[in-house]
Amino acid sequence: MTHGSPAARPSPRRVRSHYGRLLREGWRLVRAGGARLAGLVLLSQLVILLVALPLIGWLFREALRASGMHGLDTGNLRLGGGFPVTLALLVVIVVLAFWLISLQFTALVVLLRWPGLGPRAFLAQLRRVARKLVRPGSASLLVYLFLLLPLTGFGFTSTVTRGIAIPPFISGELAKSPASSIALTLVLIALALLNVRLSLTVPVFVLTDGGRASRGSWRLTRGLGASVPLVLAILTVLAVAGALAGVLFGVAIAPTALADAIAPDAAPIVAAYSLGAVQVAGFLLSGFATAMVAAILIARVREAAELLPAGVTLRETSAAEHPAGEHAAGERAAGRTALDRSAGAPAAPRRSRRPIAIVALGAVIMAAGFGTAGIGTMQRLSGTPDTLVLAHRGFSDGGVENTIGGLEAAAAAGAELVEMDVMQTQDGGFIAMHDPELSRLAGRQAAVKDLTLAELTAITVRDGAGHEDTIPAFADYVRRAAELEMPLLIEIKLGGADTEDHVARLVAELESLDALETNIYHSLDAASVAELKRLRPDLTVGYTMPFAGGDVPDTAADFIVVEQWTATRAMQDDAWNAGLGFMAWTVNDDAGIREHLRRDTDGIITDHPDLALSTREQIDEESGLADALLDTITRFVTVV
Repeated sequence: MTHGSPAARPSPRRVRSHYGRLLREGWRLVRAGGARLAGLVLLSQLVILLVALPLIGWLFREALRASGMHGLDTGNLRLGGGFPVTLALLVVIVVLAFWLISLQFTALVVLLRWPGLGPRAFLAQLRRVARKLVRPGSASLLVYLFLLLPLTGFGFTSTVTRGIAIPPFISGELAKSPASSIALTLVLIALALLNVRLSLTVPVFVLTDGGRASRGSWRLTRGLGASVPLVLAILTVLAVAGALAGVLFGVAIAPTALADAIAPDAAPIVAAYSLGAVQVAGFLLSGFATAMVAAILIARVREAAELLPAGVTLRETSAAEHPAGEHAAGERAAGRTALDRSAGAPAAPRRSRRPIAIVALGAVIMAAGFGTAGIGTMQRLSGTPDTLVLAHRGFSDGGVENTIGGLEAAAAAGAELVEMDVMQTQDGGFIAMHDPELSRLAGRQAAVKDLTLAELTAITVRDGAGHEDTIPAFADYVRRAAELEMPLLIEIKLGGADTEDHVARLVAELESLDALETNIYHSLDAASVAELKRLRPDLTVGYTMPFAGGDVPDTAADFIVVEQWTATRAMQDDAWNAGLGFMAWTVNDDAGIREHLRRDTDGIITDHPDLALSTREQIDEESGLADALLDTITRFVTVV
């Protein structure tokens, strides 16, 4: 009976046995890869970082320019005469990324499966798979690589797709409602289960003749007896890699901590080269973890090959595809038997120190290059951040969002500004409110645009933490902020009842409250931003972007507010170079807060101003670069 076949009962003993067998076989394949595997990991990373990503970035910017845009601005898209060119270039980007990732994983699978292949035979395998990629049957692989794999993180990983995720502002908003939070959780669970069933898609695609890789993976992971040991083996690899990463990070900051103590002036240089070394070590650790996962998947495909769909056969290389003499010599060196060869086990290559020396030299050169490039970064990190901390819609730990209670809680927490939302009512008044619908906070199936100011301010709102308040009139909110001496970042929201002169009316209301010039403003609506700057050029106004890419947008604003997912260092530098301020929203995780503080982002809009303020205080009190290096390593080096 095939191990882990549907007929096998998943008894604990059988699961443990299968789990151990997958780990042992995976480790044997990784060991057989040896220095060649390490060289492949480093080479693929260099190609991606120095060639592929810059090329994709250039193509993306050219795609935007074809439609007359400098940067991707979802709130002000231009679909003019250049749109067909833009669309064509975007298709080229997707195809290029698809081929790059597919061939990266193919090279890894081929090396693990046939470690004794010579250069010509290795390239022949890559060409064979490249030809399969142009067939219609490879479309399912595209969905798997660009959706399931990056969203669930189970299986192969690549630098190219590492940034694909559900944007935090979407997941964060969904988490604020019990119903949507449960729905999101169920969707993620479904995606994870689907990914387990399709986890063998890449090795089946690479190692077999014929198509239907997804169907093959589905058959080979059917039943708990097949899927549970596979999942446990991969989780074990990820856990070990995570533990080793922790050790690596600790070792990496030790020289900088020593330099902080005995030679502070040299600390930036020591930290930079430590960063370079840990980046290369991280590449290798991540690469070997991915290789171990791939080897486990390969082992499962080989042991259950008889379950593959009709017409899909496991491919075996012939002795002629190996370099002369190397095949036999490798087997003799490993003490392999005819039974091993008949079982289809891969031949071990002849051991040589030359590949190890070449890979080691390459790793040292890479580390030195990264370290030299990082000296400026570490010198900048030696300063203290001037980043402003803004409470997002008030402070939800102390009150309902956009209410007087939330405002007072933000002031008590020490926030330097409060970001809040203003929306027009049916009768032309203004309230403090984010959602155009009342279902999430008030539990009512009603819209702001259908109710008057008086009706809305009589409604009670509640949040998941048990806080309760009433919807405040915008004027009352502004007056209370003035009493608290709390400046506001006022976001102009569109709720459906917006009059043509809603910006002018808002300006007039703020002037009547003597609060127009003491606050700053922003909006997702480009027209509202432009109108506010036209009416009052002296005001500080921001343009909010849920997604940013390429260059900074064409805007009359004084600063941009970019959602955390695309609020990159490059975008921040581009904004500063264009004379624009730069804020990021909504930054709630500790790593994200630390990153933006280290980058000295102009402002962080967060649901946790207390955490951001305490973190900023901690950074201000640092006397060396060891902590800054650890934050930088956490940002740049991803192992699992």
